[in-house]
Amino acid sequence: VLVLIPLFSSDLVSEQLIRACTSFFKRTRTTGRKYPCKGGDHKCEIVKDGKLSCRSCRFDKCMSVGMVYEGPMRIRRKQTILQRIKRESRAFIERRREQELMIIKKHGCHKRYLHPTQEIYDVHQDTYMELYRIFIAESYDFFNNAFPAYSELEPKEKEFIFKDYVAKMSLIECCYRTKQIWGGTGKYMMCSVLTCYDTERAHLIKEVDRKENADFMMSSSEDYVAHQNAIFMPLFSRCKISDQEYHALLCLIMGEIDSEIEISERAQNILDQYRQEILDDLQLHYRNELGLNDYAERLGNLMSLSHVIQECRAVFKVFFRFYATIFD
Repeated sequence: VLVLIPLFSSDLVSEQLIRACTSFFKRTRTTGRKYPCKGGDHKCEIVKDGKLSCRSCRFDKCMSVGMVYEGPMRIRRKQTILQRIKRESRAFIERRREQELMIIKKHGCHKRYLHPTQEIYDVHQDTYMELYRIFIAESYDFFNNAFPAYSELEPKEKEFIFKDYVAKMSLIECCYRTKQIWGGTGKYMMCSVLTCYDTERAHLIKEVDRKENADFMMSSSEDYVAHQNAIFMPLFSRCKISDQEYHALLCLIMGEIDSEIEISERAQNILDQYRQEILDDLQLHYRNELGLNDYAERLGNLMSLSHVIQECRAVFKVFFRFYATIFD
């Protein structure tokens, strides 16, 4: 039952507008939706023709004129994109953990690191590529499950977007999991779910010293890593991103597309849609869960971090082309 206390004047508000408002009010109450105010001050104006640009202020207006819903509260909460990414990210990690552990146990030569809560092994040259193939395969499943709208695109275009995305996702996951497990990005750097690299030890590949141009190859690689760290690590450390912000970043980095990739209008619309959804979810998270009224700096840092990750992607492309040309 929807009760409307008669504060409306028939001279001012049409019957059609009343129906639209009551339908909106009932739908909002039964679904449990909470909307952010577009203006931020809950004082958005209501256009005379009945089109309301801010759903939060529209709901507040319904309450102020006496609307009350007394029917059953069948709350059917639609999962937000942030919740979906978080769920799929955790499943993505667990699928890889199970497969990686099988490979590590079968190989038998991985050194296990001492860690109070985690099962972590030293990265090994014999299994590194196999673990990376697992990452790529499972990344594609994560991409499809977390962002299902891309299934509407042509396969080739979807492939371009995924390839651009997966390199950036690898970077942010590596750094974030390193921070989670080791408390920072110093001595150790995570390479996969279960393996990590000791940055203070000698070369990962022992055979590299026997290859032609070995010194040049290693110095080039070290220069690339130093360059990328100089671009990325200062901002990443300063941001101190939370779990929710990390999952939001997994979506935001998709919006920074390589300039060499031309995408269709439909693909751009999907990118824009996901970007807007994640920003809306983040604003609700900051306001409702963290109780923040001023979150401009945090949101700005996150957007800057997304842009810097795209810069790192461009640096990696240059290095990879150089590496393939010189050492192939």
